[in-house]
Amino acid sequence: MCDRDCAGKGVAFLLGVIIGAAAGVLFAPAKGEVTRRKLKRWADDTYEEKKEFVLEHAAQFKNKAKEQLEDAREKFNEGKEKVLKEFNRRKDEVVAKFKKEEEK
Repeated sequence: MCDRDCAGKGVAFLLGVIIGAAAGVLFAPAKGEVTRRKLKRWADDTYEEKKEFVLEHAAQFKNKAKEQLEDAREKFNEGKEKVLKEFNRRKDEVVAKFKKEEEK
């Protein structure tokens, strides 16, 4: 449950930090060229920091998806086996009834 809520709050927090930092740099009393240089440096630094964070969480998501896929396959196979057993049981009942009718 917390995965979705926490992730949403984390994204909102990061977005707030980014917007706040950008606004602070833009409204700072500096020349446009200096401001652009600061923004580029900040963006490059932030990109590298967040890239690692995203890759780490992408790997976690991938592993979790694999686990859920395996669970789903196991449940599917269990259900398939149950259906096959029930089908064969009923098939045998029908065959037995026809054989019984033929003997009469």
